[in-house]
Amino acid sequence: MKPFKENVVAEPSFDWLYREFTCTVRKDEFACSWHYHAEYELVLYLDPNQEFKGNFYAGDAIGPINHKSLLLYGPGLPHMLAGSFGSKDSEVVKDHHTIIIWFSHQWLVRLQALIPEARQLKRLLDRSAYGLSFSPEAANAVATTMQEMRYMDRQYQAAKVIEVLIALSNDHEAKKLSSSPYYLKPLSEDSEYNQRIERASRYIEKHYGEPIKIVDVCKLLHISESSAYRLFEKHYGMSFSDHLKQYRVGKACELLASTEYPIALVAEKTGFNNLSNFNRQFKGLKAMTPTQFRRRFN
Repeated sequence: MKPFKENVVAEPSFDWLYREFTCTVRKDEFACSWHYHAEYELVLYLDPNQEFKGNFYAGDAIGPINHKSLLLYGPGLPHMLAGSFGSKDSEVVKDHHTIIIWFSHQWLVRLQALIPEARQLKRLLDRSAYGLSFSPEAANAVATTMQEMRYMDRQYQAAKVIEVLIALSNDHEAKKLSSSPYYLKPLSEDSEYNQRIERASRYIEKHYGEPIKIVDVCKLLHISESSAYRLFEKHYGMSFSDHLKQYRVGKACELLASTEYPIALVAEKTGFNNLSNFNRQFKGLKAMTPTQFRRRFN
């Protein structure tokens, strides 16, 4: 299943956009298409009666949707929603309600330059490349604000968008969704650190199906092993081997979702030396087997 690129707005001066959606459905199954876009997307799912039983899909991640589930998708991260209302009566009308705020990268850069207190947003935006699920406490704290924005003029909405983003940047319980990051554009080349991360990331993207060792990255970046280990720990919050394993499993998820390759071939193409090791590593990260993942995704 290949994601399509959604054009949120056509205006080149787009900064941010607030929308509410209430989908009235006359059948038990509900789904939105597998897609991505150039904007950040903050989405709040509202289902006070807990009638909708479904899952979000973000990169290679799958998770349940509940009342006040709050997710942030970065530019380029493919995502979708699928589930049912639990009724097999096709005549029963059900509503699925969401609030979405889209915002552009350029607007956020200007915002951080103008408001020093907003510079803490950078870490939030960097982590959005994986997708983020916010804690129930953070979601509850901003849900009322997001719902009240429907009654406000646009200039007052702008202040509330900033308020919501700053509040979420303080949520230390927010969890990454996908095991691999998705970027619509290259990382900044403003520093030597970013250049090294860019080169290391591109190397892994190109060679993940082959045997890769930390010494290969050291030769590429002309740094010591200890420096390479620190680089991965600082940027990804995990060791080189853990990042490589997560990246390979993420690529395996993409193949399981988008192709009909046998699982043994998926393992081979994503750099796992044998099928049993692939199954073990996959289940350790995704809490399900590759076969279960393919069935659930499809």
